Amino acid sequence: MQYAKYGADYVLRLDEGEEVVESLRRFLVDRDIMAGYFVAWGAFSRLKLAYYQPDVGEYKERTFNQQLEIASLLGNIACLNGLPAIHAHLTAGDDEFRTYSGHLVEGTVRPMLEVFVTPLPGELHRIRSARTSLAVLEPGVAPEVLETIGVERCTIP
Repeated sequence: MQYAKYGADYVLRLDEGEEVVESLRRFLVDRDIMAGYFVAWGAFSRLKLAYYQPDVGEYKERTFNQQLEIASLLGNIACLNGLPAIHAHLTAGDDEFRTYSGHLVEGTVRPMLEVFVTPLPGELHRIRSARTSLAVLEPGVAPEVLETIGVERCTIP
């Protein structure tokens, strides 16, 4: 990975063979970024997507072991269970111009991925919804208040 800082924002380039979620998480942890959002473009040689099925209450996953062009990858950065969490969705296309969309689980970069990261000050938290079991954003709630209901502060492992 190569990166540069532009004001408060970062521009990253992930190279062939890097796994996007782990690489991005490591980058965020190293820079103490606990809130923000990102966009990215590039391509993957392997991709795992998930689709949430609300009637069943679980994710259906599909793995693509083929070259896919990333048309759009959007995500946010928050804390879940005291650790940085990435929530991202993407649309990818194959060589027949078919597209696939869903929640990003894993992606192996080939040949590269360009990522623009915009940090937000402070911490943004996710908590488990009792109704859906999904980890939902709790914007605007101070970390001290979240601690009173058992939500852990973000920590750098």
